[in-house]
Amino acid sequence: MLLYMLPGCQQPAAKEVPVATYSAPADLPVNYRSTDFTVKAGDSGIDLYNGGNNSWNEPVSYGYFDLPGSSTIAVTPNFDYETFEIVPRSLGIKGERKGNAITFKLDRPANVSLVLDGNYHGKVLHLFAEEPEKDIPDPADPNVIYFGPGYHDHGDYGEPPTMIGSNQTLYISGGAVVRGRFRADHATGVTVRGRGILLNDYRSNDEYDDIALSLNGVTDSTVKDIIVNRDTNSWTSSMYGSSNVQVLNYKAVSPRYASSDGFNINSSHDIVFDGSFIHSADDAVAIKGLSQEEDPAKALPVYNITYKNAQLWSDANNGIGIGAETVAAYFKNITFSNIDILYNFDDRDHPDELPDRSAINIFALHGTEISGITFEDIRVEKAKRLINVQMDTSFYFGALQGNWAWPGSISGITYKNIVSYSDGTNEIKVQGWSKERQISDILFEHIRINGKKVKALNDPHFTINEYAHSLKVKP
Repeated sequence: MLLYMLPGCQQPAAKEVPVATYSAPADLPVNYRSTDFTVKAGDSGIDLYNGGNNSWNEPVSYGYFDLPGSSTIAVTPNFDYETFEIVPRSLGIKGERKGNAITFKLDRPANVSLVLDGNYHGKVLHLFAEEPEKDIPDPADPNVIYFGPGYHDHGDYGEPPTMIGSNQTLYISGGAVVRGRFRADHATGVTVRGRGILLNDYRSNDEYDDIALSLNGVTDSTVKDIIVNRDTNSWTSSMYGSSNVQVLNYKAVSPRYASSDGFNINSSHDIVFDGSFIHSADDAVAIKGLSQEEDPAKALPVYNITYKNAQLWSDANNGIGIGAETVAAYFKNITFSNIDILYNFDDRDHPDELPDRSAINIFALHGTEISGITFEDIRVEKAKRLINVQMDTSFYFGALQGNWAWPGSISGITYKNIVSYSDGTNEIKVQGWSKERQISDILFEHIRINGKKVKALNDPHFTINEYAHSLKVKP
């Protein structure tokens, strides 16, 4: 599992040791390979993949390897550039340039991204340095769906997803690229894991949802280590009506505009995400209440969700989003902690026309109770807006319609140790709906924007309407 440490934590210097690499499949179609960068870890070359073009038609590259100790990483962009930055800055990696090559040291597993010339819309590189894998399942086990190294194409048009049953393991090994879809329905004890890549770059044509990895009514299950590369404008992964699910060291590279949410948590409870990396062109993280019930009180509740130790990059919509679909009996006890939001943009086609989008967002469309939500130790590298807490009747130019026929409130929300380095507006907006449906009891504690503390509600970054009260700032 990825070791992710709070800024300021120190670890003894480690002796350089050889990394473990995974060769890309020899028969992998050339369009899935990246030649924009050349990467070496120590003396080992790292094969790179083309995750698809982002919103601005620039390719996003990624690669992975196991890091058992310490290694010097050398990245050479195969094109001209002037400046570079390695994010997140919480890793404390500066890097050195010699010629076109950029070198830096990694002493522990980490997810590292390279941005050139300050252009988050340009060619970027994501590297995933992993802890060595343990307890690899037996390929002969009848309860294991095993994909060894190589290219496995299960993505014919109209081909249904591969189903994962109770107590089954889907294993995608390092060096494997599996093009297809996987789904578990009303199953328990499901495991999805491996160092390899689940690739999905097509739309489906069957009665199932159009999602690369879909967990529905799943309990006591684990998703671990895999990379999901979703190169089309549809959700990457999701769960619905599920409980007691752990998602550990999950990576999503899904830059295609738009609706390529990273891993949606829908109408579920008792969920833990630890160590995620997501590059999406819609919500990197979305927690939703989805139901056919008209009355939210009759719908499944959303509660006991922990999301921690993550890096999030969203080229559209929100870095972290609760809503906009909020048909749920309630949303309670949800915590986000120790997260780097690497990038957040509002919308390629409508920049600055959607002021309800932000790095950290709660957006309620339906009359329900949202309470006991905490955002703590979150660092924002670059975003249009910082925080949005809002009730409204529609979303994205009316594409989603809300319903406030029932009571609703947002209360008991804490923002603590939020640091923004962003050159955006850094707006903090709190917008209730009516006298009967208000936002209250919001604490902003230790908020720092470009080195300056937010000390009071009259700070110019705040936008607050008359239907919000009992807001408190603690410098």
